[in-house]
Amino acid sequence: MEIIKSLVFSALLISTGDSQATGTTESKRLNYWLYCRNYNLIKKNLLDSATASDFIIGKRDSEVELLDNRDRAVGTFVKKGNKMLFSSLEKARYDIAVKTCVYRNLQLLALERPEEINEIYLSRINEYEDPEFLWTSAAPCSKSDPLDAKTKSCSSVTWCSSDVATRLDYTLYLGRFSPPYCMIYRRSSRQLEPTNCTFEASFFCEMPCSKPKCPLTDECIKDDSLFEVTKGKSFLKSGNKFGGKWIRSSHNVSYFLGEKQVDWNENWKTCCSLGLKPIALTDSLTNQFDRADSPMQGLVYWTAMTRADCPFEFENCFHSNATEPFSIPTIHGVFQEGSCVAVTVRDPSAKVYLGYRLAVKTTACTSKLLLACEGPVQTFRMKKKRKINCKLPACTGIAECVMDDSNFLTQPFRVLLVPQRFGNWTISCSHSFLELPNEYGTWDEAYTRCCSLGMDLLSFQNPIKQHCLANPPKAVKPPEGQFWTSGRDLNACRGKLRWCTGYLNDFLKKDLIWKAGEHPDSANNSCVYVDLSKPKMSGLALADCSEKKKILCEAPAGVGYKLQVPALFCRKIYMVKEAEAYTLWNSGDLSQAGSGAKKMVQCLAEFAGLFYSSTKINKQIYLNMVSKIIASTIDLQKMFAIMTNKRDWFRTYKETYGEQKVQNMIEDMSKNTMEDFYLEPFQLGTELINKLDDCSATPDSGEATFAFGFVQCLLQSKELQRFWKAYNYQSDLFSVIPAQDEISSPCLKFQNYLQNTFLCIPPAILAQIGDSGPFISSVPINVQKVNTSSYTACLERRGSLPYAETKEMFFQLYSFFRSVAPNLTIIWDQAFFSSNDRVFAWCRSDLNPFNPSDRVPVPIAVKGAAPTKDPLMLISLPGPKPNLRVVSATEELLYQTDVFCRFPQPVVTECTANNSMPEWAYWPY
Repeated sequence: MEIIKSLVFSALLISTGDSQATGTTESKRLNYWLYCRNYNLIKKNLLDSATASDFIIGKRDSEVELLDNRDRAVGTFVKKGNKMLFSSLEKARYDIAVKTCVYRNLQLLALERPEEINEIYLSRINEYEDPEFLWTSAAPCSKSDPLDAKTKSCSSVTWCSSDVATRLDYTLYLGRFSPPYCMIYRRSSRQLEPTNCTFEASFFCEMPCSKPKCPLTDECIKDDSLFEVTKGKSFLKSGNKFGGKWIRSSHNVSYFLGEKQVDWNENWKTCCSLGLKPIALTDSLTNQFDRADSPMQGLVYWTAMTRADCPFEFENCFHSNATEPFSIPTIHGVFQEGSCVAVTVRDPSAKVYLGYRLAVKTTACTSKLLLACEGPVQTFRMKKKRKINCKLPACTGIAECVMDDSNFLTQPFRVLLVPQRFGNWTISCSHSFLELPNEYGTWDEAYTRCCSLGMDLLSFQNPIKQHCLANPPKAVKPPEGQFWTSGRDLNACRGKLRWCTGYLNDFLKKDLIWKAGEHPDSANNSCVYVDLSKPKMSGLALADCSEKKKILCEAPAGVGYKLQVPALFCRKIYMVKEAEAYTLWNSGDLSQAGSGAKKMVQCLAEFAGLFYSSTKINKQIYLNMVSKIIASTIDLQKMFAIMTNKRDWFRTYKETYGEQKVQNMIEDMSKNTMEDFYLEPFQLGTELINKLDDCSATPDSGEATFAFGFVQCLLQSKELQRFWKAYNYQSDLFSVIPAQDEISSPCLKFQNYLQNTFLCIPPAILAQIGDSGPFISSVPINVQKVNTSSYTACLERRGSLPYAETKEMFFQLYSFFRSVAPNLTIIWDQAFFSSNDRVFAWCRSDLNPFNPSDRVPVPIAVKGAAPTKDPLMLISLPGPKPNLRVVSATEELLYQTDVFCRFPQPVVTECTANNSMPEWAYWPY
């Protein structure tokens, strides 16, 4: 116990540097006691009588803090500017303020630098109080400016907590007071004043240290050997492994977000070698990255901030001249291990609860996180790699895969328009296959053609898919002939055959089925084709890429994100029951997984491009997937239940401690709980990055289940047990191919794409034509403002584009539309040319066009009607007489022309009867 007292007392006495005083250490101590006798006696008396249990290390539980009846003030830790301070929640005498700080191994606030008086952390003590007075550790006068006996005044103070003297630009008058002198800070005047020590005021406690330990600025040296100048521009040499991207902000700062994993020291050294600095935590950084599409989403980057050797003081190292504040209320983890600060962007719902998405946390400086630097301008460019990395499956040096927008509807989503016009479709193996009839091309032409349709050339992840394609269900006719696949080797990597698709990037596996006499090892700038000429055979073969072969494109079958659709394929080919897959997916418990489930995980990981060559991980894909883990994994209801129970416990002590104090504690606890809740994505992202190397070697797993071993390694920690639910699929690529029933339909219904919002039509904009209907919107929808298309504007609202069963009804509708919008080009419902009846029939998109009873003929003549598979629209041009004609689906008609809608009776009845249902938004003229 005496050792503890001695250490604490010595720390309180040792000078931290007096800018005014000179001489020996002993003379400094004498000077210290001369002006700070009262302050030091309070501490000495406390230390002489204290026991080991009196000292508080770190943060105390709120309940214990509230119930502590010893002679100390209740408070909480708060962040003000870059300072972490203990803030009193109640007013106290001077001696109680000093003791409260000493009990916590802290010291009463010292404003050693004149500019500190104006700093933001003095604006208010907490969100509940805005006090006029704050206790400080100051004593009037100093060795260089002693008390004037005649005027009882001086113009300086000595900060008793640090033995630093500060000259003031105003005079302190002590005539009205007698020793001991206690100094208070008055916020309204921003000045220090002597006052009676029995006065009760709020206060702050701070660490004995005032500045963390940063590397010396002289150590930040640019390494010119990393760069080369070409045509007057600086390039990073291609041999350096500093992958990343530049982001230019609106406040004259350029950020370089790297892909390299480094510890905190490696981060600043690397930034300095690049002629940059580690990123500073400032409000500008918050404004740049606190957004939904932030490049920091889910990934954790190092910053310049540290608290090394000074636990509650933070500083942006190498940014000592920066005056810009950092206003995020809390740096997380200050009561846990770790002295270096990292940053990420959290779950979007954090914006709702906390007001910002940025998550900032102290982390062990040896953690391996991502490189992040900043500078005033982009100082170098990344040199394009001239040499292809043959060890990676990436298909470089081939044509860019670009979709042709003329083939698609693009709003409110992208989907292939009238897909049956392009060729023969086959749905099997959980994929959609499109055979382009009478089209032959080189490998490059075939690749580009499939890309234009939002599809890929055929590929085979394993021999099961080969067998599946050649043996479809009996009702499905398989394609026949020799077709290019996406497999090829590159000119610079001859003999290394790889798949080149948008979502499967891997080398061809050894167990694929090849035609007799074909040897994949003989590839020499070759492309792979599949021979489907013989029934139930799908052998692979090599050919010169310039040969002309048939084109077979593929895409995930049905609507969904491209990583979800392969999940169905992988589950089925390894015969995993849906219930078992569901359990694995939602619980993250892999302990009971069978061999089929393990292979299913491997299959999906390879489809995602996460693994290649069975046992190798693509780190770039891995980091990209980690960035999509944004959903919080904590049980929100459970969290609020715990908070409610604690609130009830607090309320029982209102009579003893006062309602306001208890309420303050409740609010503080609620805020901390919410902050911890939104910190989980930070912890998850940090651990996933740290575990990348550790889990890359799973010796107990074979090639067929290596990915399963990797995932199982990730899930060893508590934070990762619900990894799957945290993944945001909506940031993945989406399939643009309609579902099976729409591929063969004469009408594009979009039923499988549109979410039925169940929003109701406002009665004020409904008009009924005739006694029995139909119901029509009395104003047209402005499709540009609701960001949709004329095809889908009405379908999204549970209606359809207008159609008419009879000529009389058509005339009534036309007359009504013209009375509302005389100059509008009226867009009618989709229609198709019925070859049996030789007339156009309405699609009636709110019904089933395959049911003959629903095929209602268009009741008047249609100008320009001719059989065609191109996307067409039925319109009426402005004019007094009803008219109807077929025109091409132009850009203006699809996305710019407003539309009227027709609503069926059940929808109108439901909306009329249920007033609680929300109404759909619309924008009339």
